[in-house]
Amino acid sequence: MKTKVFNNGSFLLLWCARTISMLGDSLFEIGLTLLIYDRTGSTIAMGMNLIMFFVPSWIFGFIGGVVADRYNRKTVMVLSDILRGIILLFLPMFICSKAWPVAWVYIITFILSTLGQFYNPASGAIVPQVVDAGSLVMANSAINTAKQLVGIVGPALAGIIIGLHGITATIYANIFSFFISSFLIFFIHTMNSSVNIETKKGAHGFYTGIIDGVSYVAGRRDLKLLLMLMFIINAFLGPLNVILPVYADNTLGYEVTGYSMMLSGYSVGSLAGAASVGFIMRYAGYDVLIAAGIATIGIGLATLGMFANLYYAISVMAVVGIGSGILTVIASVMIQRTTPEDLLGRVLSTMGIIGTTTVPISIAVTGILLNYITSKTYFIICGLIVLVFLAWYVIHIRSFDINGKSVN
Repeated sequence: MKTKVFNNGSFLLLWCARTISMLGDSLFEIGLTLLIYDRTGSTIAMGMNLIMFFVPSWIFGFIGGVVADRYNRKTVMVLSDILRGIILLFLPMFICSKAWPVAWVYIITFILSTLGQFYNPASGAIVPQVVDAGSLVMANSAINTAKQLVGIVGPALAGIIIGLHGITATIYANIFSFFISSFLIFFIHTMNSSVNIETKKGAHGFYTGIIDGVSYVAGRRDLKLLLMLMFIINAFLGPLNVILPVYADNTLGYEVTGYSMMLSGYSVGSLAGAASVGFIMRYAGYDVLIAAGIATIGIGLATLGMFANLYYAISVMAVVGIGSGILTVIASVMIQRTTPEDLLGRVLSTMGIIGTTTVPISIAVTGILLNYITSKTYFIICGLIVLVFLAWYVIHIRSFDINGKSVN
């Protein structure tokens, strides 16, 4: 049960820190988007800020993984949070002037995202140092449940805060979230590391460390399977904000109402999927859960293109969300359980880079495809591709030992 993992004081601190930080980020992202649009009235300016968010992952993602493996992960997280809070303090100062240049926002977004490349792999790699192996499923389920809950509550809370106190209040909320998060993380007690930190520092340069991490991922069949899973989730579910409005309008005839209801169904499903993994694993192993997760996404997407009914679409998006939530938790647990401690940060950063690379590309490709095919056809094609991958997985499932060690 999740309550047992929360009896671990250090995990409770970590969970609170990450939840508060995610909530602050959610409020800030909405406030910043509105701030840029209010200042410029340009969707191009909003797109440029999004680019400034993604670029650091491609530049610093692998480096962040090496840092998470070679230095104390708690220290990396605390410093990342404190530095992000300090950097963000400058933003309210910049926007006080009526003539503030939007370029300052781009610079701050770039710096915040860069620091996040060090925080993210460290925050995932520290989990096995806080809980024992038997509690990893519940720990990751709790973390991902909080993430999905923030995704539902955050936008509504941001609207209330902006309505009462203005956009600047969301900036201060994120600043406080960084400082509170760093304070909580400081008091976390981690288990003794099996790796000598000094040895990790001096054995190889950063470049060699990156190569070692990539080579390790490339040499493990189960990790390559997880990479493909992350690619599918991000490639076919990442563009939902692009495809669902078109589908709701052209196919269902409900426009904004249909779009918001389907997106809510997906969010609730993702929350349920992440929260229920621990319970489901009493009756099924990793292999079955992975197959079930892929199947729900594939069948769900394909049938969206076959049946034009709003209530069916809401239900299907909820089921797709459940599959996505389950796969996300399972991927995290499998990586943490089977990856050596001194490589865990690099493996997690590789997974993160796959996500931040796939999402913008898939959004761009989806936007282009919708000029030539209908949203119904798009969903059918995506669903069939996912089901082909499911068939491949079922055929080759015996070549993976996904309950423990990898089979090379």
